[in-house]
This record gives sequence, C-alpha cells and structure tokens, in this order.
Amino acid sequence: MDDLLTERTPLLIATEINTIKQQTGKILLASAIEVGRRLREAKELLPYGEWTEWLEESVSYTERTAQNLMRIFDAYGSQQIPPAGAVSRKAGALNSGSPTSEDQVQKQGPPPNLNYTQALLLLGVPEEERFQLMEELDLESMTTRELEKAIQERRQAAVERDQALQENAELQKTVEERDSRVTHLTKEVDGLKKKAEELNQAKAKEEAKVEKLNMDLESKKQSTSAKAIDRMSRNLDAAYHKAKANRIAFLYESMERNFRELRHELKEFAAKEPETYEVYRDKVMDFLTKGMKEKL
Repeated sequence: MDDLLTERTPLLIATEINTIKQQTGKILLASAIEVGRRLREAKELLPYGEWTEWLEESVSYTERTAQNLMRIFDAYGSQQIPPAGAVSRKAGALNSGSPTSEDQVQKQGPPPNLNYTQALLLLGVPEEERFQLMEELDLESMTTRELEKAIQERRQAAVERDQALQENAELQKTVEERDSRVTHLTKEVDGLKKKAEELNQAKAKEEAKVEKLNMDLESKKQSTSAKAIDRMSRNLDAAYHKAKANRIAFLYESMERNFRELRHELKEFAAKEPETYEVYRDKVMDFLTKGMKEKL
C-alpha cells in the first residue's frame, strides 16, 4: 500500500501550489470580468457626481480599483470585433434576408489559460495586438516575470519598428527632395545650355559685323590719298604735343600751389611744434635738393 503513495517532494508541492495559483487566477479573472460588467452598468445608471461616493459606500472600492475592473471587462468581457469571415457571413445573411444567429458573431472573451495577473499585464498591450500576443504565447506555462519580459520585448520591437518606419519616411523624403533638386538643376543646366547657344550665335553675328567693318575701313584707307593721311597725321601730332604741354603746365601750377600751401602750413606749425617742424623742414629740403640734382 505504501508503494502506491506518491512521495511528497518540494518540487511536487511547488507544482501543486502553482497549479492552484493558476486556477485561482482564472477564477479571479472571471469574477473580475463580471464585477467590471456590473460596475460599468452601475456607473451608467448613477447621476453625474455620485460615482465615487457610491463606490466607497456600496462596494468599498476606490475609483482606481473600479477603473481596473472595468478595464478588465472592456478588454476581455465586452463584445469584440468578429473575424473577417464572420462579418462576411453576417452581411451575406442580411442581404439574403435570412436571420442571423449569435454563433455567426460571437463574443470573443479571454483564452481559458489566462489569469487575472496576466490579464492586467496585457492591458498594457494595444488592443489590436493583445489577442494576437495571447495566441502566440504559452500563457499557462509562463510566470508573471516571463510575461512582463515578453511584453517589454514586444514594446521595444514596436518602438524599433516605428523608429525604422520614421527613418525610412525621412529617407524617402530626403530622396524625393534630392530628386526634385536634381530635376530643378537639370532644367537650369538645359536653360544655360540654350542661353550659351544663343550667345554663341550672337557672338558669331557680331564677329561677322566686325569683319565687315574692318574690310570697309581697309577699303576706305586704301581709297584715301596719301596727302590726306599725312595731313591727318600732322594734325594728330600737333594735338598730342599741345595736350602734353597743357599737362606739364597743369602739373607745374599744381606743384607751385602745393608748395606755397606747404610752406604756409610749416610756418604756422613751427611755433606750436618746433621739433616736428624741423623734421618736416629737413624732409622738404632733402626733396628739393634731390630734385635739383636730378636731370629734368
């Protein structure tokens, strides 16, 4: 008889405890859904402003606890969006005039292996991803820490995915801006090429005009008598010499005027700054002496 008894070990006891915890968590989740359902119903019935007082006096809940329970109900106990096939079947039934049944659009509740703690943790996952994640994970064999880690990894993956999408969008925008700039520059280059061709054509026309004018001038030179050319040369020489003489006269008058002004300024400066006066007087004397020695 003793051989038929299972030996009690710490490992076996831990397994039994974890099983009881899992079962208790499932019962607690089912209870939380039903409590949340009734809290949602009561909140809709109560007049505005009496919700918090009713919670404290009637069910001894804080508003935070009530909010968590109603969130549990909203996430796992309320009517969920049916699968695409179910919607199509419902639409077909409506179009055909046939009555629809609740089996065609079923209420999607929590999976049977989900407990209360896991349900709370999964509230941190977006609704559109929550049930997919529950299907992917073996929730019954996962500890709370393992589920937290899985959710964190999924969040991190989502952040990295969104960042990659953002970077890709920015890169795409950069590429589009570069392509637009290249297109704009290409148009500018084409415009410059066209302008260069027009300028080359205009240059060729001007060169042809200049060539014709040179030929006309050469022809006129050849038709002009040597006497007329000699007279023109003498007139040009006379005009040149007259211009030079006027230039020399102008420079001389300017030098004389400037020298008088310099001498006047030095005399006035001599009484105020005798040392500075002597310096500039010596400079003037050296300049005049060198000028006299040089041949004009």
